[in-house]
Amino acid sequence: MNIPGRPPGAPSPAEPFVPDLSEGAEAGVYLALLELIDEGLIITGDEFILDANSAACHLLGRDYRQVAGRSLSALFPTEEAFLDVRARLLIQGERRSLITVALPEGGTRELQVLCAPRLRPGLHALILSPAGTHPQRLGQLAADPTSQHFASHIESSQLRSALPGTRMLEGTAWQSGLDAFETGLRSALDNGNLTLHFQPLVETRSGRLCAGEALLRWQHPELGLIPFGRFKGALRDPQLIARLGDWVLNTACRYGRLWPAGPAGRQPPRLTVNVATEQLLHGDFAECVRLVLENSNLAPDRLELDLDERILETDSPSLLQTMTTLSAMGVRLAIDDFGRGMSSIRRLKRYPLKAVKLDPDLVRGVGRDEECEAVVEAMAGMAATLGLEVFARGVETRAQQDFLCALDCHLQQGPLFGPPLDAQAFVRSLRTAIQ
Repeated sequence: MNIPGRPPGAPSPAEPFVPDLSEGAEAGVYLALLELIDEGLIITGDEFILDANSAACHLLGRDYRQVAGRSLSALFPTEEAFLDVRARLLIQGERRSLITVALPEGGTRELQVLCAPRLRPGLHALILSPAGTHPQRLGQLAADPTSQHFASHIESSQLRSALPGTRMLEGTAWQSGLDAFETGLRSALDNGNLTLHFQPLVETRSGRLCAGEALLRWQHPELGLIPFGRFKGALRDPQLIARLGDWVLNTACRYGRLWPAGPAGRQPPRLTVNVATEQLLHGDFAECVRLVLENSNLAPDRLELDLDERILETDSPSLLQTMTTLSAMGVRLAIDDFGRGMSSIRRLKRYPLKAVKLDPDLVRGVGRDEECEAVVEAMAGMAATLGLEVFARGVETRAQQDFLCALDCHLQQGPLFGPPLDAQAFVRSLRTAIQ
């Protein structure tokens, strides 16, 4: 595996910046990198290319917190660059532009450029995706984009340096960047290009499908079906976030009302919907939920709202009142991705919560990382002590399932129990399960 670094002979700082990914939101940067790996993307740093596909095979079997600092520090030599990348670069789903690059040894290669403009000076990074062929090391990629090593462009695309001194390239034949991305998402919302899939949640002792989680998908005209996780990081406008959340809540409740009941008159599965903090703080959210339940005729106790763990760090009397009102209505409240932000644990009892859902990145570490196993065990035990139900997300293997069951965590979700399904397929799976 080629780990990116500085060019030969380049001076190294006396104390190079090494991102600490051991806890908190910083871990999400490397996990976002792994998601880019899954898409076949590669990342360049200085004159070197990290072939992320081969890196995945090497890294996924190890503790990412030990590996990430060494590899990412070469890509992000300063804290400023690291924070800027966390905020802007590791975003998937933006528009791509085909370009043709002349290789130093002769010949050409088509590449897709994923544009992320407005990077700060000094950040030497470019994200590329191979167009049909496996990428190779391009030693001249960091050269001036106007030099002979960068050949003719596809159609009317033009390459230029984003900022003097950087090696970030972008196509200019079409709108690029986060503003254009949000504009496209608003258009998708207005034109009906959004849809929902549902991920089953299973009670492992009985095998019963007890809930379905609504997952947002964007049917992009060029990029196909894009999961929410691929464009979540590009959302900056609180009003757009609230609008998207309201659409998901309304649509999910309409679908959930149609889910069939279980045998012997058992209530249909519970519907879980993710809610952003911006959504909770936008207007009278409790009243919005009440109207949605009334219009969809969905029983309040069948709705569970999954809240970002960061909400525990929010000191807001109005937020507390909103959550108290929702709980009094019969709506269940749960904390999602529990364990990602350790500082918020002591605040769990501040809000009327019924459940916590373990961070899937921790769950995926079970069977591979003793530290992850210890954290999962501690989290599950602490939540149970506080009288909260414990859900596990991201379960991939039988060994992980058995480990969690031994902790009395029987409510599980993940690839082991099936992929997310569109609304119609999810209903069919429910009907099959009760036959």
